[in-house]
Parts: sequence; structure tokens; C-alpha cells
Amino acid sequence: MARKKTTKKKSTRNKSDHSERNMRLFLGGSLFLGAIGVFAGASWGVSELDRKAANFVVEGNPQVEIRWPTTAQGEIWMPMNERDRVQELITRSVQGGNALSRAPLEEAGLALMRSNWIEGTPTVQWTSEGVIQVDAQWRVPAAVVRVGNREFIIDWNRIVLPLDYGIGESNQYFFENADAQLPRTGEVWMGTDLQDGLKLLEILGNHQLLEQVEGFDLGTQEQSGTIVIRTNRNASILWGAGPGRERPGELTSSEKLGRLQALYEDTGLIDGGFVMVDISGAEIFVERATD
Repeated sequence: MARKKTTKKKSTRNKSDHSERNMRLFLGGSLFLGAIGVFAGASWGVSELDRKAANFVVEGNPQVEIRWPTTAQGEIWMPMNERDRVQELITRSVQGGNALSRAPLEEAGLALMRSNWIEGTPTVQWTSEGVIQVDAQWRVPAAVVRVGNREFIIDWNRIVLPLDYGIGESNQYFFENADAQLPRTGEVWMGTDLQDGLKLLEILGNHQLLEQVEGFDLGTQEQSGTIVIRTNRNASILWGAGPGRERPGELTSSEKLGRLQALYEDTGLIDGGFVMVDISGAEIFVERATD
């Protein structure tokens, strides 16, 4: 997994920057969304321009053009093998249909929805060249959840995306020891522990404190819901309960953030150079490396 260099100079990341980072790491190769009923609406109809396109269409096997998700720099971030899979799903769904009718549009839209990569309903239309053009609101990877020897990609709404990797191969921030079991692709990964972990990931990103973070341990058994930040030095930072769920005796999230920022300013490391640092309570406890 590619890692960021340790530096005392702060970056200017926020949540959108974090999403951009994730999309760039996925590099391998905008339109209004409505209900399913839109398929039968005017925007899905066959206009006079569409009828003229019939001269360019091979009956029953139209060409499909997908507007893939891109970074702010215009680079497609979805892996090539996943693009090929989605392209094949949609292309197969429109074969054998009637050219320039609504039926291929419906089938293409439904096929993309079944891919589990999009929110809501896609926009699908004929172009003047007789090509089916597909656009959608794509789900953006946020992190991975580790289960066994695999890492499963989730978006910011905890929806499981159709990608998984071996441990350390995804280049994403990880969560381990999630309470809930792995759901099916396209479903929400339940559990307040994972919800809190994503919220902390967002907060750290908004405060430019993710530079040295590898992932998050969500705790097991009696420690479930107690978040430990794992750094790229293999050090641990005991954060405590999730943001807004502080237990009696714990500092607030803003106070914990202040401690992380102070450690970073003093040492250039958010873990302060310690093996373990507990920032959750009234006093800071640390564990130093032994010779």
C-alpha cells in the first residue's frame, strides 16, 4: 500500500479532498436523478432528433456510452476491470431490443442500478448518433472494512461497494473489528461503531490530521466502540468513544483534537513519537518504545 510521507507541514485537506484522494487511488484506467417512473417520461421518449438517429443504429444491438466517475482533474478513478464488468452488464441488457424505443433505455438504467455503484436512478438517453448514453450519481469510496484476510470497500453512507482486496492492498483507510457482520454488496454495513469511525475519519480530514493515519480499530467485546487510531509508525492513539458519544470522564472531541494538534506541532507526529498515547481522559498517558 502506498503511504504518505511524514512531514510537519500541514496539508489543506477537507472531506472533499479526502474523497479526491480515494478516487485517485482507484485510478485504473451529472445529471438529474428521478424515480423509476422517469423511464416513461418525456426525457426518456423518442424525439424527432432521436428518430433521425435511426439511420445510425444497428437494430437490436445499440452502442452504449457510459460517463464514468472522475476526479476533479478529469481522470476516471474506477478500476478498469470494474468498468469492464459494468460495461458488459449494460451492453448485454440492451441487446435484442428495438432501436430507439424506451425499452433499451429502461434495461440499461436497471442494469446500472444493479451494479451497486450508483445512487438513485441514472439518466439514460439516445444521442443523435443512435448511441445509448448513460450518466449517474456514482458512489464514492470512503474506506475499507477488514474482515478475515480481505478489505471491503464502503462509501460514506456505509454501503458496501462491489470491490474487495487483500489486506493492505486497497490503499484506503481501514476499519477493523466492526461489530456487525459483512452485509451483501449494495447494502448498508450496520453498527454505530462503524458510523462513529467514519465520522472520526471525516473530522480528522477536516482538521488536516490524516497525513499519518493508517486506519482505526473499533474495539472488541467490552472495548467495542472504543476507537483506537493506528498510525503509519505502527503506533496507537486511544481516542475513546465516537464523536458525540463521549463517556463519563472523557474529553470532548474538540479537546481530543486539540491534543492531537499539539502533539503534531511539538513533534511533527500525531502520536508524539510514542508507541501508545491515550488522549481520551483528563490526563495523557503514554507508552514509550523499549530498547
